[in-house]
Amino acid sequence: MEKLFVSNLADKQVVQTTFLAKNKVLLTDKKGNQYITLDLSDKTGSIDAKIWDNVERMNNSFESGDIVQVKGQVQVYQNKKQIIIHKLDVVHDENIEFENYVGRTETDPEDVLQELLQIVKNIESEHIRQLVQNTLNDPQIKDKLLKSPAAKSIHHVKVGGLIEHILSISRLMGHIAGQYPQLNLDLLIFGAIFHDLGKIWELEWTPKGIRYTDKGRLIGHLVMSTELVEKKASQILGFPEDLIDILKHIVLSHHGRLEFGSPKVPMLLEAYVVWMVDDLDSRVDSITQFLNQDTSGEGEWSSYHQMYARHFFKNNFKKKTND
Repeated sequence: MEKLFVSNLADKQVVQTTFLAKNKVLLTDKKGNQYITLDLSDKTGSIDAKIWDNVERMNNSFESGDIVQVKGQVQVYQNKKQIIIHKLDVVHDENIEFENYVGRTETDPEDVLQELLQIVKNIESEHIRQLVQNTLNDPQIKDKLLKSPAAKSIHHVKVGGLIEHILSISRLMGHIAGQYPQLNLDLLIFGAIFHDLGKIWELEWTPKGIRYTDKGRLIGHLVMSTELVEKKASQILGFPEDLIDILKHIVLSHHGRLEFGSPKVPMLLEAYVVWMVDDLDSRVDSITQFLNQDTSGEGEWSSYHQMYARHFFKNNFKKKTND
């Protein structure tokens, strides 16, 4: 079946093709009837979609992050294109070309890694520097890191997205430490690199799309990243035990709040900064990708973003990105 891309969809067009499902939400209308709203995306854009029929069965048949084959029709509602889905199935194709759906980093992940290693060379603490270098140069870690997305459907959802996210945060840490000299840059760079490293084992590319591994569901990337600190530190002679505790705390607290999945809240200034900068970079990428892919907006305004619960004004965004 020929792939139809979002950018080529037209009003009243009957659609039978594949997309990446994102931001799936089960809602209830004013009459008490349930329906599903979601975004259907590929490398060219994103379009709103609605499911009105067989809602319960459809809701249980797929997740955000799945590549799905849909049958439906494009319509314009309130000056915005959307797809009304009549049938949806999760794709099982060993030869799926993921870059048709998520794209890849603009910079070669190998080049991103080399820039990251240059930043690591400036870490003053010999123990932290060796820990990070040994980790990034570990072939079993490196191979996965160069391909891994940073999330299933929210931010940096692309081939090489995780290392792009890590480098972005690492760059920001240099600027922040320059503004606030009381911060320990070594700890900030460590946190930027290690906070999400467990995602290389938590998420995987499959014929169905980006999926959680069994290990990812059972343990999670915070714990796996923390275990990696322990493992790599144990291989370095004389690594201080109190420093291991600090590094593990930075990883364990990087979701910021208990209700966000952190087993600990940040109790170290550097840990607090890692949480905030991680959140900042994730949200900037998430909103940027939404605005880049949004084809259903009205005039200068984007379509409604369910997760952020708002429309975004695109006038200034377009000016900046077109400069």
